[in-house]
Amino acid sequence: MLDHLASRALVDGIINADSKTKGILGQRCAAHLGLEPGSSGKDGGIDGVGFINQQKIYFQSKLRNRPLNAEFADYLYSNLVRHKANIGIVLTGIGYTSGVRQRLREFDDIDKFKIHLLTLHDYFNETPDFQAALKDLPPLRDLGIEKW
Repeated sequence: MLDHLASRALVDGIINADSKTKGILGQRCAAHLGLEPGSSGKDGGIDGVGFINQQKIYFQSKLRNRPLNAEFADYLYSNLVRHKANIGIVLTGIGYTSGVRQRLREFDDIDKFKIHLLTLHDYFNETPDFQAALKDLPPLRDLGIEKW
């Protein structure tokens, strides 16, 4: 776990990186979370996939420098359905507007999915939200410096 200043500097560096670097970091996060990273570039809406207890896990990384809004909830829901996922893990740079959770509640069958909306702050500081997501993921992988 990082101290506050180190965590903030790391988050700032990531959200201000170029798209290619963010894509690579999203793949590395998927691998660290015990998932199979998606392909580089256009990935069909999936940045990582895995299984736990016969439950399919969908991972999406959106390392933007602004919060994700309600339109993202539509995107997330459609991808959970499209990829036949049971669990959705989203990692974003800054966070989410209140509209994301409100929009997700508009879908009649949203309760059939387990969704974890995480930020880089959660990820690097192992917050309670991150700890809750870990319960729905395979064991974390130690990537080591040589695998980066």
